Amino acid sequence: MEPLEFCDLCFQRGKTNLCETYKNTFTKISPLHFTQQTRLDKILNRLEVRPRLVERRWTCVVDSSKRKEFLDSLYGIGVTMHTLDDHVKVLTKLYKPESRRLGTLEEFELPSLESWEEFNPKTRVWDMIKVKQKNEKFFAKVNLGNILKHSSFEGTSYFRAYLNNDLPVLAPMEKRGAYNILATITEPTTASWKIDGTNEHGFIENKQLNNIPDEIFNILRRLGSTNKKLPEMLIFENEDYEIVKTILGCIKIDLIKSTETVTSLFDKTSVTPITIENLEKERLQAMLDIITEIGGKIESENEHFTISGKKGSVKLTFVDNDKSIQDGVEIRISISAFEDPSRFTEILYMIKKRLGLQDLPLETMVSQHWPIITDTDLQYVAQSAISWWASNSVLASNIIGEKNKFAKVKEWFSKIKEGKIRSNLDTITLGKIIKFKEAKQ
Repeated sequence: MEPLEFCDLCFQRGKTNLCETYKNTFTKISPLHFTQQTRLDKILNRLEVRPRLVERRWTCVVDSSKRKEFLDSLYGIGVTMHTLDDHVKVLTKLYKPESRRLGTLEEFELPSLESWEEFNPKTRVWDMIKVKQKNEKFFAKVNLGNILKHSSFEGTSYFRAYLNNDLPVLAPMEKRGAYNILATITEPTTASWKIDGTNEHGFIENKQLNNIPDEIFNILRRLGSTNKKLPEMLIFENEDYEIVKTILGCIKIDLIKSTETVTSLFDKTSVTPITIENLEKERLQAMLDIITEIGGKIESENEHFTISGKKGSVKLTFVDNDKSIQDGVEIRISISAFEDPSRFTEILYMIKKRLGLQDLPLETMVSQHWPIITDTDLQYVAQSAISWWASNSVLASNIIGEKNKFAKVKEWFSKIKEGKIRSNLDTITLGKIIKFKEAKQ
């Protein structure tokens, strides 16, 4: 999902310097003067926040408890910000809970026979249309003003039923426009907000959010999160109940707090550690190698590692949870972070700072040690190398690795040249890096 896809109306007077792309995640979207950047860096250093590059954009993640202080500090240095709260204010001006009643049933001619559905404003689902054939033409009775959906091998198309000079006509529509109209013809309904045992998180079932406009779903996903253990739900911080209620109110969904609770995914006492032998070996080894390189001493147990440094030691355990948590001298690492280089780097930074280890550039170390197991890994490694080529050709060469790692990059590059696969990356630069690498061998 591209978080800024629906911010076009927000930036009619120009882009702000920073934008809250996801909850408590702030990304630079327009340049800062070097004096502003220096002041911003000092603010982040005071708040113990470390920015990083995410998809080649400067990004920082601020703890919820420090959010207000961070935003207030920006006013003093003239850095402009577009928060999720700002986005919702724009959204509520665009989406007003207006109601449009459908017109009478009229007979419309359809361009084909099969796979036609019309929107049901009461149930908010698509109902199949009964299509009749007359003299090699196809007809169906549809309410004026309603939206029709047609599915075929070429994709899904949307149409609006209306009268043109008293003649029933189907007007083609883009999906975005069609779903915006759906929001005006739907009947009011309710959705339940359930909480967990910690009273820190709210949950909404996805089935209660059927056929909502993309703009609405976009802001809900930016505010909330998902978890593979509860794939049928969106998860929010409990403090965001009112803002989520406002968003859903724009499309006539009344969010009501439920007395039903959801088994917590975040209760620290309920998390069972994962044994070391069940971890992904290559990713674990990458972490241990980097910790060793920055001066950490490692002792291994069955279910945890003890890492020692100048400022003491910490215990690393691994859990099948959504987030990694530091609790005193214990750091519980989410195994999902092993698949995300940015989260992986954040954990290493946490360990480095806690133990007073050597202040080496972790982003470049991670890109050099990162194993290629999936296509996503390969994309990350290639993009990292490409981004460094102009300023540090040796580092770019080191990032694409040796032996098996380098072989995978070369094989992937060959398939791109042969036209077997496509890539949006700068493959010309990648080819230069490969040649540079081979010349050194």
